[in-house]
Amino acid sequence: MNKTYKNNSKKGLTGLETAIILISFVIVAAAFSFAVLNLGLFTTQKSGEVLQAGLEEATSAIETVGGVIAQSSGDTVSNVTVYFKVSVGKRPIDMRVGQLVISYHDSRASIPNVYTSNATSLPLISSSSPGVMVRQITGDGDNLIEYGELWSVTIAIAELKDLSPNEVFAIELKPPTGSVLKVERRLPPALDQVMDLT
Repeated sequence: MNKTYKNNSKKGLTGLETAIILISFVIVAAAFSFAVLNLGLFTTQKSGEVLQAGLEEATSAIETVGGVIAQSSGDTVSNVTVYFKVSVGKRPIDMRVGQLVISYHDSRASIPNVYTSNATSLPLISSSSPGVMVRQITGDGDNLIEYGELWSVTIAIAELKDLSPNEVFAIELKPPTGSVLKVERRLPPALDQVMDLT
């Protein structure tokens, strides 16, 4: 009396189906996580590029070198000279008229751009001279200020003659990229022929 029992259990097949479903979930999750990670890396790279561009705009492309020199003739200021160079790690800057903007401000006058043409010789105030001279002190002779070069801006506009002792004035140099270099100085209590306004 051997009884044979037929096993109608589908436990093995159910376990196989469960394993297939579980593996498909793992594959879908892996693909989704790859997509999310890839998108995250792309977003991080773009954010880095935006931050770099923002830092480039925010940091000054030029910086002053030495003192600001003012000259007077009698009891009036005749001109002011600012020496500057390109900041470390910055690209060359075009110094031609129309690229560099130079502004002048004091308690009575505010001129948004005094650099409309470049004077070629001193004295700067004359019928043929615009009153601003941008020149290269050391460099290779082109119109770009590059690392290692020294340039100067001499301003001799008529508004300087109205300045009196102890008065504050400001000169702003605005390159095409980078932030504005603002040079603000106060005149001494008594005007000398040559004054270092450091």
